[in-house]
Amino acid sequence: MNRFFYGKLAFGNLKKNGRLYLPYMLAAIGIGAMFYIMLALTADEGIGKMPGAAELKMIMGLGCGVIMVFAVIFLFYTNSFLMKRRKKEFGLFHILGMEKRHIGKMMFWETCMVGFISIAGAAAAGVVLYKLVVLVLLRITGLEVPFGFTISVSGIGNMAICFAAIFLATMLYNLVQVKKANAIELLHSANQGEKEPKTRWFLAILGVLALGGGYVIAIVAEDPLGALLMFFVAVLLVILGTYCLFTAGSIALLKIMRKNKTYFYKTKHFISVSGMIYRMKQNAVGLANICILSTMVLVMVSGTISLYLGMEDIINTQYPRDIAITGSGSLTDGQKSDLKGMFQQAAAESGQSVEGMVEYTTLDVAVWKSGGNMVIANPEDEQPEGTLCVLEILTLEEYNRVAKEPGQLQDDEIFVCVRQGEAGDTSYSLNGKNLRIKEYLEDFQLEGMDKMIIYDGYFLVVKDRQVMQELYEMQKAVYGERASVETYSIFADLSGDPGQMERYEERFLGLLEEYNQTKGEGETIAAKLALKDERREEMMVFCGGFLFLGVFLGFVFLMATVLIIYYKQVSEGYEDKGRFEIMRKVGMSPKEVKASIHSQIMKVFFLPLVMAGVHLTMAFPMMNRLLMLFNLRNPGLFAACTVVVVCIFAGIYGIVFGITAKAYYQIVGEQR
Repeated sequence: MNRFFYGKLAFGNLKKNGRLYLPYMLAAIGIGAMFYIMLALTADEGIGKMPGAAELKMIMGLGCGVIMVFAVIFLFYTNSFLMKRRKKEFGLFHILGMEKRHIGKMMFWETCMVGFISIAGAAAAGVVLYKLVVLVLLRITGLEVPFGFTISVSGIGNMAICFAAIFLATMLYNLVQVKKANAIELLHSANQGEKEPKTRWFLAILGVLALGGGYVIAIVAEDPLGALLMFFVAVLLVILGTYCLFTAGSIALLKIMRKNKTYFYKTKHFISVSGMIYRMKQNAVGLANICILSTMVLVMVSGTISLYLGMEDIINTQYPRDIAITGSGSLTDGQKSDLKGMFQQAAAESGQSVEGMVEYTTLDVAVWKSGGNMVIANPEDEQPEGTLCVLEILTLEEYNRVAKEPGQLQDDEIFVCVRQGEAGDTSYSLNGKNLRIKEYLEDFQLEGMDKMIIYDGYFLVVKDRQVMQELYEMQKAVYGERASVETYSIFADLSGDPGQMERYEERFLGLLEEYNQTKGEGETIAAKLALKDERREEMMVFCGGFLFLGVFLGFVFLMATVLIIYYKQVSEGYEDKGRFEIMRKVGMSPKEVKASIHSQIMKVFFLPLVMAGVHLTMAFPMMNRLLMLFNLRNPGLFAACTVVVVCIFAGIYGIVFGITAKAYYQIVGEQR
């Protein structure tokens, strides 16, 4: 036998099944190209020298892992569509005299050809698109665009090895499937699952409970940290509930529709509902995958776009003024005065005037709160009851300096402003020390405070430094060297341009170093300087990197969604072709056949989109709280971004519907 016989036979088979293999190879090329781009971005030396490169490389590394895991799952899943259509062909080869080892050789050559074309195409597409992707990434992160063109040899090698391993694994899986089946099973494999499935109420109820549990978690998780911890639990429950409902719940729903005589006994509904009942068992997983992928695209893209567009809000929350100076270590009044003097001297020597300066001293204490009872405890020694929260404490003197209406307090009285948490207590018992709440402050604004809201937080205004010192000693007795210390902060705006701001930073740090060199041990000042413009650049890189990753992965998931939809339409088209031919032969008019086809496609096609919309709606509260971890507190912006993304995605989904429906109609022989 000609040694190239199996290669020629494999090439002929791929050419004959081009409608199935071409989208598969294009998807593999697309995912492979994106994987190479992520690898190349992670290893790019030019990007590594830019500001914020560490955060950007971390984000790109995360993208590499996600794409690789997704590639394994997706290529195995789409391979199952191909094998389902090919098993009948393999069975026919076996009946005509080919042994299974010969079929195995043919499949080996097919896999080699598909793998080579996919990997080579992915490398070529990745190299060509890499520069364009870099330009887009640097554009949205605000970094300078480097000149030159580089090819990551290691990226191509790693991509080729990973995808070769995936194709090898799919080939071994296919060989096992063919080896286990006999010729008759292979011939009839395309018609499996034709018996009417039973209504599995247990799975349907489990799906409702899992989905309900995921929704409840998403809605009731109040604090951002709790939302982060429960996010993955909610995701797993929603995924489980989606699969169960599409597998069992959809069958139960279709049978309920069949019992509705008014609805069921119409030509287009009768045919579509009956056909879907018999095939929903094998369609359910595909529909659930489309629903989950659609939800992932919507959540990921809307969240990252919101983060990017809300970047200025985040910066203004963290750094309300141009300059932030923080001195720690319980500075004396003299040290505070010296630090303030260095700040003003550096501003004057850089040719700038100080505007709107605010200064204050605070003490942060971590406690566990249960009602009005607060406990300072070390969780390594005991597990305290209640919710972890942070008390931000300042003296009445500090408060009166910025308050519109100065107040008065007794030794055991406090003012309280609930940043995030419970209100309504009349007093707090802090490790046995009773503090009566004189008043809740509704409008308490102090520059630079309330930066992070990961935990519940409360502002406490105490009478004087003696009370603050008592609270400090109380938490130091528990936390020891890890106890928090007082923080002295200065916030101010300066009148200069970026060049003057750079000179200010250099001069201030120089003055601070000179000051500390003249002081003995224990007299130096530990202070940090933060410039709003510098933090804006860092945030630009961070948020831009997440936007890039979100859109990038969103495109990957969208491409996978489109391919799954296409294969579903093609697969169902081949299965329905014989059915609709019989319908026409028994007297159904072409118009009635088209109406039945249209009804069936609409039900199957738009059900995942509707369900994804429900998932997104229920996930909105939790996503909004997760964005608070980044200091984005603009639910209106997130809602607007979500609506726009949903509309765009629905439009793309509709276009895909038109294209894939056309392929379906061509197969069943009913051109619209």
